[in-house]
Amino acid sequence: MKPLFACIYIPDFPVEAIVRTEPLLRKQAVAVLEGKPPLVRVVALNEKARLLGMRVGMTKLQATVFTQKRSSAVLHQRSPEHEKSAHSLLLDVSHAFTPRVEDSASDTLLLDLAGLERLYGAPVKMARALATRERSTGLMANIALAANPDAAMHAARGFSGVTVIPAGKEARRLGVLPLRILLDTLDASLGKTSTAGEREREKRLEQMLDTLESWGARDFHALALLPSQALASRLGEAGTHLQRLARGAGMRTLALCEPPPHFEEAMELESPVETLEPLTFILNRLLEQLCARLEVRALAALELHLRLQLEPRVTDEETITVQELCNSSHSVRQKTLERTLRLPVPMRDTKVFLKLLQLELAAHPPGAPITKVWILAKPAAPRSAQRGLFLSIFPEAEKLEITLARIAGIVGKQRVGMVHLRDSYRQDSFEMARFVAGPEGSNPTKYLPVPETEKAPPLALRVFRPAPQLRIRLSEGRPVHLTVMAKNPDRAVLQGQICWSAGPWRSSGDWWMKNEEESNTQKSRCPFDREEWDVALANGNGMEVGLYRIYRDLASGHWFADASYD
Repeated sequence: MKPLFACIYIPDFPVEAIVRTEPLLRKQAVAVLEGKPPLVRVVALNEKARLLGMRVGMTKLQATVFTQKRSSAVLHQRSPEHEKSAHSLLLDVSHAFTPRVEDSASDTLLLDLAGLERLYGAPVKMARALATRERSTGLMANIALAANPDAAMHAARGFSGVTVIPAGKEARRLGVLPLRILLDTLDASLGKTSTAGEREREKRLEQMLDTLESWGARDFHALALLPSQALASRLGEAGTHLQRLARGAGMRTLALCEPPPHFEEAMELESPVETLEPLTFILNRLLEQLCARLEVRALAALELHLRLQLEPRVTDEETITVQELCNSSHSVRQKTLERTLRLPVPMRDTKVFLKLLQLELAAHPPGAPITKVWILAKPAAPRSAQRGLFLSIFPEAEKLEITLARIAGIVGKQRVGMVHLRDSYRQDSFEMARFVAGPEGSNPTKYLPVPETEKAPPLALRVFRPAPQLRIRLSEGRPVHLTVMAKNPDRAVLQGQICWSAGPWRSSGDWWMKNEEESNTQKSRCPFDREEWDVALANGNGMEVGLYRIYRDLASGHWFADASYD
């Protein structure tokens, strides 16, 4: 099996991470700023900005001049959230192509492609397939294939587009590249990260570059022709290592990494958003990026967590003393709003997610301008959608979830869901739980077995909702006459002489709920203590006209009609 490695390099990575979230900036000159005032400087540019004359290291004041020209540039603050998200997306795409991936830098990934020819074809076709996947991420990448990882890394950093270097041709193809590319990747080629500061590292590389240029070595080819012993005596082990890399002869083992299990997209807004309409465009962009990452990994979302950072208002600001203000560790608390969407089945539909978030925010508005947005997805395996030909038609889970969310926005979330019986002896004790679809192939409808031989048909109990209050006359502790108190034509039959009664049956529970205030707020959880009777009413001729269940609430002493027997 011949060794084959690929390198994915994103030029101007801070710019590309921002353009990925704002595609309209692709046709404009973009400069990325970093630092605290007054030390704000340009740290990254795209090619259009370089053509305007902008350079890395400019101050913000110098860069502002280029925003006033006809082909004006766009200045954007550096976004660590955008860069982290773009880097995670690169890792997702790379791990979907091959599980052997090295995370060399935020803008550079190395892939081991040995043995994948049967799956993707020749190296040229393999490079094109990898480039196609990278374009779908919205990032402009350079891709290079070579027989060793360092040669692929240098080719990706030195040549634009897709580059394939045949085995044995590394020195010839890399010979025209400047030495700056070789020195920039020195730490990565050694398989370690630089522990020194950025300034010390730049100073060391500049000294080495000046030394090599004074010898007449300005590209890979010139460095490869220098005497090895003389180079080692002056630059030590680093010199011989650089010459080996310039000849394209370096070989090492990749430090493999695991795919990121975290699926999160974030955006920090330049100006606060106050209404739901502009926030919808931001949520749509973040959801598209999130679903693209899930699709690359062949996953779906089972939960969505939305977090909004709100702009502090005057009423929310805390009083800060002079001592706290002088303390550098003091920071203003940021108020946030968090909402969670638990989906009935794993989904990966941007439109469904967006509609559910809109309904959720409409029911629970933020109440303050929004300055930052996070969306986190809990991944899960996607569900199988194939159905049998003879199964009954039922609504799709996505459409059903949106319908339930719309109904909940009208009647309240506590009135929408599935009825679950509580583990209690209390009559008619239930609660509303969130709707969750059953497993694939399950039959949610269950019927109780009916005996084939039954002497008498069973009685059906028809419950009164709400239970009407009664006026009962007792004789020797037993009810002998009842009358309904409310004037309701539907309950007019609930009056007359009681010709037969059975009882009482005592039931009580939830005795630990003795707090009256808590009982008023949670009626379903307050203590119950009732006395039940089964009674038969008779008309004026003494004929039985109905069989009912009544009860007395022992806490209040009132009588109620619970149900009728059919």
